[in-house]
Amino acid sequence: MTVRDFYSMLFGEFNESEFSLYYGEQLSAKEADTKPLEKRTAAYMVYVFISQVKKEADEPSIEPAFVLKDIYECPACIRYVAQVYLKGIMTAKDRVFGVREKVEEEEAATIISRAFDRSKRFGGK
Repeated sequence: MTVRDFYSMLFGEFNESEFSLYYGEQLSAKEADTKPLEKRTAAYMVYVFISQVKKEADEPSIEPAFVLKDIYECPACIRYVAQVYLKGIMTAKDRVFGVREKVEEEEAATIISRAFDRSKRFGGK
């Protein structure tokens, strides 16, 4: 699963200018074609989707996510990881989110499903 594949699953047909708007300077559209999707990148894109497209409010406190053993492994990712974790869109195993783990197609489909449908989220949030 590449960054571009996941982006297309979330936002629809890949549009380079929209990708740049949502993804900023972190990754070029050309790099997205081949870069494997990591959980931290998926968390960021899902967060952008639910906050900017679906207009979901942030969870009021991210403190409950501090139980994740690897949440500080990517300081820039803390907010996104915490939000998607607390909303039940992405899960952890044994309190490890796996920020640098690769996301395979089956897991990506589950994440996308939960992003679109709140009733499918872990805990139903």
